[in-house]
Parts: sequence; C-alpha cells; structure tokens
Amino acid sequence: MRFRHPLLKAVTASAVLWGATAAYAQAPAISMVSPLALKPGTATDLKIRGGALAGSTGLSTSIGVDAVLTPDLAGNNTNAAEVSYRFTLPPEAVPGIHVLRIATPTGVSAPRLFCIDDLPSVAQVKPNSTMAKAQVVTLPVAVDGYVDNLQRDYYKFTVTAGQKVSFEVLAQRLGTALDPLIRLFDASGKEITYADDTPGVGADCQLVHTFAAAGEYILEVRDIRYQGGGNHQYRLRMGDFPCVSVPYPMAVKKGTSVNLGFAGISGAEVAPVGFALPAEMTVPFLAVAGKAAGQNFSGWGTLAVSSTDELLEAEPNDAPEQATKVTLPSGLNGRLDKAGDVDRFLFTATKGQRFLFQGVTRTQYSPTDLVLRIANAQGGEIANLDDTGTEEGVLDFNCPADGDYTLLVEDLHKRGGAEFVYRVVVKPFEQPLVLNAAVDTLNVPAGGLLAVQVNAVRGPYTGPIFLSLANAPEGFVATPVVIGPGRNAVTMTVRCDAAVPAGKFYPLQIVGKTVLNGAEISAVASVADGYKATLFGMPYPPGNLVSTPVAGVTNAGLFTLSTATPEIIFGKDLSATVKVVVARVGDFAEEITIAVQPVQDGLPAGITAAVKPIPKGMNEVEIVFSANNGAPLGQFSAVLIGTGKKENTTTVQPIPALFLTLKAPFELKTEIPNGKIAKGQTVKVKVVATRNPAYAGPITLTFANLPAGITAAAAMIPAGANEVEVDLVAAADAAAANVANVTVNGEGLNGNAKLTAAAPAVGLVVE
Repeated sequence: MRFRHPLLKAVTASAVLWGATAAYAQAPAISMVSPLALKPGTATDLKIRGGALAGSTGLSTSIGVDAVLTPDLAGNNTNAAEVSYRFTLPPEAVPGIHVLRIATPTGVSAPRLFCIDDLPSVAQVKPNSTMAKAQVVTLPVAVDGYVDNLQRDYYKFTVTAGQKVSFEVLAQRLGTALDPLIRLFDASGKEITYADDTPGVGADCQLVHTFAAAGEYILEVRDIRYQGGGNHQYRLRMGDFPCVSVPYPMAVKKGTSVNLGFAGISGAEVAPVGFALPAEMTVPFLAVAGKAAGQNFSGWGTLAVSSTDELLEAEPNDAPEQATKVTLPSGLNGRLDKAGDVDRFLFTATKGQRFLFQGVTRTQYSPTDLVLRIANAQGGEIANLDDTGTEEGVLDFNCPADGDYTLLVEDLHKRGGAEFVYRVVVKPFEQPLVLNAAVDTLNVPAGGLLAVQVNAVRGPYTGPIFLSLANAPEGFVATPVVIGPGRNAVTMTVRCDAAVPAGKFYPLQIVGKTVLNGAEISAVASVADGYKATLFGMPYPPGNLVSTPVAGVTNAGLFTLSTATPEIIFGKDLSATVKVVVARVGDFAEEITIAVQPVQDGLPAGITAAVKPIPKGMNEVEIVFSANNGAPLGQFSAVLIGTGKKENTTTVQPIPALFLTLKAPFELKTEIPNGKIAKGQTVKVKVVATRNPAYAGPITLTFANLPAGITAAAAMIPAGANEVEVDLVAAADAAAANVANVTVNGEGLNGNAKLTAAAPAVGLVVE
C-alpha cells in the first residue's frame, strides 16, 4: 500500500441546530443515494433522492473531487424528488466511507454517507423477498438495496469448489436504520452459516466462507428485528476482499512512515506494507485500504492522523520483565493476540507528574473494550479504569513517587485475536472542557437568525463559559452568550446577513472559553450528537464530522426580531424590561407570539419572563424579566423566540441572545476625610451608592461598629440620587481609638421585598 490521497480535503460537516426556522421554502433533504458507492478510475452518475432538490447548486463531499450535474439527462435538476450528479474518480482514489451534502437556494441538506469501493456495483431488483425469487448476481459484486418491513432479501450466486468468498454488509456504518443479519444457504435451502454484529463493525456483519462444493448458493439479508423501509438501506459486498475494520497501528504521526496492516476477521491475511504520511496533513482521520495476497478488491478502515509519537507494543510483553519500554506522552498501539492477553508498557515518571490515558477503540471500529491498569515497580495496582458506557475511558494518573510504572492493557471480557487492536493516547493532564451541540445542520434565514443549543459537561468548571463562533464566514455573526454559573446549557443565536449568497456551504465552529485557576481553557463544541440523530443512532460518527458544522442560507422569513439593548441588568427581588422590536416583511401584519427558548429550562431558577405577544399591526412589545430572592447573581444568557403565521407559512425567529446580568441592588462606599475625627468635632462623611439600574428607590443608611462616643445622624440616599453626606459627631469626652471595621449598612424596599447591602469596612481614628 502507498499513500494515495493527493486530492483529499477536509470533510464539510454539518452543525447543531436547535430551534429551527420554518420559512417560505423547505431546505433540501436526502433520503437515498444510488449507487451507494463510487468506483475509482470511473465516472459514476450518483442519483440523489429526497425532497426540495430542484435547482441544486452543488455538492459538498469529503472525497476531494468535484461533481457536475449529469449531462444529457432530460429534466435533471428540475425534479424536487431527484437529481443526478456525475463523479469522475482518479484510479488512485482510496476506498472508504465519505460524507455528502447538497445545496440549493433554500439551504443545505443534512449529511448522507456513501462509499468509494473498488467492487462493481449493481442495484437490487425487487421482488427478491423469497428464495424462489432470489436475485441472481455474479461474483465479485456489491449490491445496493433496502429491506422492506417484515421482509428478507435473497441473492443467488455460483461458486467453484474451494472458492473462498467474503461477505460484508454496510448499513450502520453508512448511517442507515438497518441492523443487518446475513444467512448463507445451499441450493436446497439448508442454512450453512450466518453472521450478526461482527466484532469491530458495530451492528453490521461480515462473513468469510470457503465453499467445499461447486454450485449455486443463496445469501439472505434482513433486519434482525424484521423492520424495514426506504431508510433500511444496505450495501452488500461479495467477493475476494479482506473483511477488516481498522488499520493497525490505528494512528500514524504526521511526517513519519510505518508498516501499516489491518485488523478484523481477515486482518491477519493482509500483509503490512510501507505507508508514509506527509507532514502537512490537516485532516484528523484518513481512509486507508488494503488487499490480501491474491485478492483483487479492498477492505478498508479509518486511520487517525497524529501530531505526537505513535509507539507499537513489542511482543512478547506478557510478563512484567518483558514490558515494552515507552516514553510519555505518546500514543501506544497494540494488539491483544489471544484470549486473556495482557499487554504491558513500562514508563518512568516523577512525583507529581500527571497524565491522562485515553482509550481509543470503538470510535475507529475496533471491537476491543479496554481496561487500563497501572502498577508500581513492585507489581501493586495503584490505578485502574474501565470505559464509561459507550464512551472511551480516560484514566487520570497522578504519579505518587519517582520511579518506574507499568500500564497494563486488556479486554474487559478477556477476548483476543487478530481484530482486537487498540490505541491509548497518553498526554499531560489538562482539565477537559466538553461542549456539545445537539443537531447537525444550520439553515439560517437570509437577514434572520437561528437558535442553537449548546450543552456543557462542566467537570471542575463552575464559572461562566463564554461562547462564540471561530473563523466565521463573512456575513455570519453569533451574538456572544454565556453559560452562566451553575448552568449546563445555553441557547446561542447565529445571524446571517441578507447579502450572504444562498446555495453555498459555510463551515462554522462553535468555541467556548472559561477560566480555571487563572488559566484560560477553551474547547470546540462537538456536533456528534446531531450526527447520531440524523444517522439513525449511529454510535460513532466519522471523526472528521464532529467539530465543524456547516451552515446554509434559506429564504427570509415573515419577520425578524431584535431588542433595544443587548443586556438587561437586575437582581434578586428586582425586575428589568426589554423592548422587543419586530421588522415585518412585506404585508405581514399578524400577531407574533413570544416564548422563552427553551420553554422548560431556558431561564435560571428564580428568574421569570412575563412574555406576551406582539399584537397584530404593532411592531414592539415590552417584556419584563423578574428575579426572586433565590435567583443567582452573575451573568447569564436568554433567548426569546417569536412565532408568526400567514396563511400556510410559519416563521419562527429568535431575538439575538440577550445577556441577563444579575447584580446586588446597590453597592455602597464610605468616604471619611483623612479617616480621622477629633474629640468634639463633626466631620462630613460621604456615602456613595452605585445603583443597579433596576432599583432607583431610597436607601436608608445606618452606621455600625463606631467607637464609643462617636455617633452618626440617621441618613437616607433619596430616590434617584447616588450619594449623601452624613454628619459624624465625636463627643467632647470620646476616648481615643483606632478601629478598622466601621461599616455603613443600606436598606431599600421594592414593594414588600427588602433590599440590603453593606459598604466595605473602613478605618477610623479618634484623636
């Protein structure tokens, strides 16, 4: 194998939409592509089926080859349900799984996965739901089809005696709803073998069988639950190719060379070959493919592109004295060759060194369920970790003393074999900030806004997390928002200028920043959860997709909303008013309802918004935000969303995200001239109030901790005023004193609610 990716470019991915906008026209949607694969060295017409596809302006894919509308096809690009594009791949195009999107003047579609495959493709011919009606195919071949509800698909083929054939179904790995099962029968209908949930390929299945006798055989494909329909698509591969799932090693450092092999049920048959990774690689993952000796077609996997050293275990390493010596930080790659195998890596660390050991297996389609343990030089276990549900585990190790330590790696279920490879990424400790956004496509109305929910897994971060867009395309702006103290989610808003051209793809990236122990921490929001939902619960979307959303421009709505100010300030037992202004389009004059986004938990506890509609024919409304005594202080963000209807058109538009700043009702400061007073003297003490804009009422003042013989007259800062002078009187017989804790307490009333604050303590010398 050699490096064959001169045309590869970064995957164009989709973003996290929360609070969609229904406007004048529907964004494009892809329900099916046919065929499900492009063949290297050939031109392939790819039919894209779905909705709102007419007038498409282009495709975005991860294969690095431009597509053109299929020429000489009558009516092409005029049918809302189907459009055809022609791809011409170079012979060196590498088999693997890729992503596709389509753009139209009404937006961009959600992603769809497809393949590059060197097997020849044929389409399913229905009906083939009984053995008697089995579709006849000639090996080698790949069939693109789908299973109907409560049905099975059958394929008949002929082999010679001793012929070895690989069978593979791609369904979950292509993001379809099918959970496939395959069964192999002889011509009489007797079952020979079957495959379901092959280790390493998730819910998909692989099977390798050597036929003892020549003749006709039948393969059955069905859903394990007997479910089906147009979204239960599959690509059935049959022929002479290796059944593999992941390359080994699983990662290669940029600018280095390795002997690259594969893991899987046929992984041992693929001899490792030299593989060089250019230093300038910018993508985090790369499709790689290989063949076994004597085979004509490829199996493939996904290779991680690393910026750190990637080290391989050295066998034997089963005994403590045989442990592979490594230097940290680095990536550690290994294979559990047999059941019960335990691999050992020896490293040296100093007291207080802290490392994170991150397991990597299932996200790259290795079946290994890692258990990590760390032992000291005496063999005693001092740290261990299993995974965290469906996520890979992370072991946080703080070295207790200078010395040698051993990392032990094994499978949770003591499994082993050619397919059980793994990678452990070891890096210096850092507090992880994890951000997630929950949908995969942003179609922003021209001149309007879209709401996006972002969730945080805080860990030790208790303070505010500020969100923004990084490297946003011209014309796209996100109102800065904050996940306030104690909150785990926020709704941010993305605006698209009216002049931004439609029919194009605009990559976006949501980033969050916070401060921990004086250090700024940042993270890019993952959109994996959005892809999982779009791709029928696909547990591990391709790694290229999960951090770079793509936006499209859709039609302008019936109206847009704005506010007179980007921030309102109030506090406990206080209220503030924000004016929401509507800009109506054309003759739209109907009522616009207003709600908090999201309805259930869009505001922190103790804060309410008295929402009311913008009346028909009116262009603004005032919304009052109030906080009770239990509301938290700090800075938060909130979004109000408006819904308006005209005939069959509905527009849902948010306001630009609004900062809610909750402060004390007032702050006091005491100014005593020179900090002194003489016996028998009266001095003017100034008390200054810095008011919360939400409170303008009077503030009654009282002095505390005055020395004996010192008195202050009752005082009040009048409503609307910010300071007052108070006479401080020293009796003629006042004793000399030097105190440091003279305090002025303030009290106000807002209705029946008592508002209090105290000035910082100041010193007073009595002479």
